[in-house]
Amino acid sequence: MSKLRSWGAVLGAATGVLSAGEPAFAQADLRLLREQNQILQQQDIARQNALSAQREAAAARGRYEAQQALRPLDAAPRTTPEPQLRPSQPVPPRGPADPGYSALNERLDRQVDERLAESNARLRAITPAR
Repeated sequence: MSKLRSWGAVLGAATGVLSAGEPAFAQADLRLLREQNQILQQQDIARQNALSAQREAAAARGRYEAQQALRPLDAAPRTTPEPQLRPSQPVPPRGPADPGYSALNERLDRQVDERLAESNARLRAITPAR
């Protein structure tokens, strides 16, 4: 019976150690995962910084090459001291207004006034509901 109790005690102690060890193992596993993610993030940041530096260097080279290409143009003598504009075409003289247009405008004005008067009369004829 004592052997059975001792085996039971050993078995219970081993189970207790294993069950207590599982959270610690899981915690260590999470720490390891967090460290790995941190390392990957730092590598990604370093890669992005390297790409940014490459883009900046390429842009600086492009600006330098453009300056080198434009420098001879700036140094070239100019044939004219300032830009010359083409002479504009003369504006044709305006003649007297066409009498047909003025008669048409007067007729349109009269028609608009008549329609407006009719519309106002219709609106005045409407009485509010009581």
